Amino acid sequence: MKKMKKLIKSISALSIMAFAFAFSYSTAFAAISTWGATCKPAGVPTDIRAAIMNVTNWILGFIAIVATLVIIYGGVQYLTAGGNEDNVGAAKKTISYGIIGIVICGLAYAMVIVVSTVILSA
Repeated sequence: MKKMKKLIKSISALSIMAFAFAFSYSTAFAAISTWGATCKPAGVPTDIRAAIMNVTNWILGFIAIVATLVIIYGGVQYLTAGGNEDNVGAAKKTISYGIIGIVICGLAYAMVIVVSTVILSA
């Protein structure tokens, strides 16, 4: 069980580092390659709504990835339970928490879309 927890921690740490690297690399490349006379990189929103949508998309995307990893972890728990009722129950609970996380993430995204299109566009 300790090896599984260590593996999950390692995968989580690598996922976070890859996410941070991809975000910083794309941001730095966009800033360097499109620097113009106005000193504003292309793709940087000047509208507050667009900036909020960009940040929200990044955060909700990260949360969806984490929830998916939780479901995968629950599946691994379920497969390695070996028929032990306590381990099977813990695995089912982990999977249900991951599904709840994805549903909440989808509802949060829908709320952001509704707020940005209906309320702020008026």
